[in-house]
This record gives sequence, structure tokens and C-alpha cells, in this order.
Amino acid sequence: MLTTPEEFTTTAEEEEKWIEEHAKPGNLIIVAETDGKIVGNLNFQTSKRKRLAHLGYFGISIQKAYCNQGIGSNLMKYLMDWAQKEPGLEKVCLEVFSHNERALHLYKKFGFKEEGRKVRFVKFGETHYEDEIIMYKFVK
Repeated sequence: MLTTPEEFTTTAEEEEKWIEEHAKPGNLIIVAETDGKIVGNLNFQTSKRKRLAHLGYFGISIQKAYCNQGIGSNLMKYLMDWAQKEPGLEKVCLEVFSHNERALHLYKKFGFKEEGRKVRFVKFGETHYEDEIIMYKFVK
């Protein structure tokens, strides 16, 4: 994640407000549950700008203990099915760290292609950098 643990200070009220703001037509928020516990989520947001309204970006998170159980694939399948039906949406985009091989494998499995790269974009330590890869898939 881009946010470090000490930077993540969102309150429940702020999270509720974020959900309300993103629960609009053209946007999507879904969660993955195991035994009644939320273990993952995916959020998608279309651009508010008229000239970019044909595309949107998504983010996906799964708790580490629940990785490699098909949750990411299920979330992605739901997103892609929804995106193909969503009026006006043509292009689904994402950004992922270059070292996140698990996510890259998932996105490529669903047909996403690399569009560009932000070189040495994220600094994880004094001398450790990672690129951010920009990916896309046309759904229409």
C-alpha cells in the first residue's frame, strides 16, 4: 500500500463519508467476506471530468491471510462483468507497484496491459524504490 501504517488514521465516520461519496452511479464498491468478516474490497471510480468520463480507476485490497484463495479473481470477475454493462464506460485502469507480482499476475490474467510506468515512484527505504505500473483494459 502507498499509505504507511502510521499515516492511516481514518476514523469510522470518515470511512462512512468516503463510502457515501463513492456510492454514486458509475462508481462501484464491493467487499469480500469470509465467515461474516470483511477480508477484501474493491472500489472503482469514474472520472468526474467530461472528457475522461469514459474511463475509471480501481483499487483492490485483500488481507494477507486470505490471499491465494481466489478472492482477488472473484472481485475482478465482478468488476469486469459490471464494467461491460456500465453505460459510457469504455476503459478500466489501475496502478500497481512493480514488485507486486501477485497483483500483476491477476491483472494480466484478466487481460490488462501495461500502458506506462512511473520510474522510482515510491520510496520504501533510504535506497529502495519501486516503479508504479499503469495498466488498462478496454471493456467496450
